[in-house]
Amino acid sequence: MPGVWETDAEWRRLKRELLAWREHRVRADVLGQHRSQLGAAFTLVDRALDELRAPIASMSGTAGDVAEQCRVHDRRLAWLRRVWGFFRERFDQRDDPTLAPLLHGADEVVWSCHREPFAALEVPGGDVAAPSPLPYAEPSLTPEVFPHGLVPGALRRDIDTPFLRRTLDQLPFAVVRVPVACATAPWWLVHLGHEVGHVVDDRLLGYGARCALVERVGLAPGAASDWTQWSGETFADMYAVLMHGPWAVWALAVAETHDDETMTARRDAYPPPVVRLLVMAHVCVLAGASTDDLQTDAARWERLVSVDPTLASMVADGRRVVEAFLAHEVRRTSWPTLTAWDASQWQRSHLRTWLEQLPRRPAVAPPRPKRSWARILVAASVLRRKDGERQPQLSGADIGEDLLAWLPAVREPGSRAAGDDITSRVQGQGVSLARELMAMEPVP
Repeated sequence: MPGVWETDAEWRRLKRELLAWREHRVRADVLGQHRSQLGAAFTLVDRALDELRAPIASMSGTAGDVAEQCRVHDRRLAWLRRVWGFFRERFDQRDDPTLAPLLHGADEVVWSCHREPFAALEVPGGDVAAPSPLPYAEPSLTPEVFPHGLVPGALRRDIDTPFLRRTLDQLPFAVVRVPVACATAPWWLVHLGHEVGHVVDDRLLGYGARCALVERVGLAPGAASDWTQWSGETFADMYAVLMHGPWAVWALAVAETHDDETMTARRDAYPPPVVRLLVMAHVCVLAGASTDDLQTDAARWERLVSVDPTLASMVADGRRVVEAFLAHEVRRTSWPTLTAWDASQWQRSHLRTWLEQLPRRPAVAPPRPKRSWARILVAASVLRRKDGERQPQLSGADIGEDLLAWLPAVREPGSRAAGDDITSRVQGQGVSLARELMAMEPVP
């Protein structure tokens, strides 16, 4: 039968293990890569744990009453351990010799994609200085970000209450799922530009502003409804182009180009794939990026929409929407400026320099690496993989190993701790988490 000693001992064990884990992760993070994310995850769980201490210490009543109270407290502690386990698993993957190279590379790509607009604004304090997303690996076919507004299924299991969503959705960093297969084909990290775009949208634009932009375009009512629904993914597609140029479009085309029926089918969160690709290609044109490598595919896409007036209308409307997004300013700064857009760096002639560097290992970057280099290296690897289809002697394994060797070498110097102090904010979230957990199942 559960007793006070067992419940108190479990509380103390969880506290010890949590403290030991933080010490281990701080020692392992010698570059300060994840200082803010680690601090946020630890503070959330630790503060909630502290909040649960007093009710455990104040149990009273008959032996039967105490036993029932212990069962409730034990369930709370078990669930809080699951919350910690969710974060611990994602941090500790960096200790895995197979996953570590992939995640170190993903860290650089995510940082490069996330940091640009916030560095351009460079306002002390506030959400603009929040930590960058934390990549983690999982068996899946596509990357996916879990920012504010989403709770990963691993934490939703067995929980039939809204308190988890309300609390964890406010954690000041997102987590980004990276397919495990990227360990052998890391050029597909190019898709992270889209996923990070969701986080940037959440912090600098948001649902209300996006809807207002779509409304101001002046589309027909049905089209306005569609593009409002698709606006989050459309913004992320635009952001992907600003992060990786036309290579983001080419990579998506490889994933999406199937039979005509699939390419023209409606979806919920996205426009039909053919519309999505043509709208992304339009972003390239608007931004002055070369679309030479897209011409063959784009001709097919145009043929598909030319015989369907509904699709043609969608494409025209989508182009107007991304024109509005590109022209939108955050604190009087346009998105191309916020993202340090330079059309020339995505041209083959520029990428060729990096193509020559990639096979040279050990990777030794020139002094003062630029933030954009991680994104450019990924684009160069996408190009190398694309051209490698016609070069049987070019090994896909070599392309992947070269890229994962180079990404950490072009790391932008310095700690990546957030510019604002998130401790007090997360402490409040920890208190809220514990109190709502207690309210979900009161002690009898």
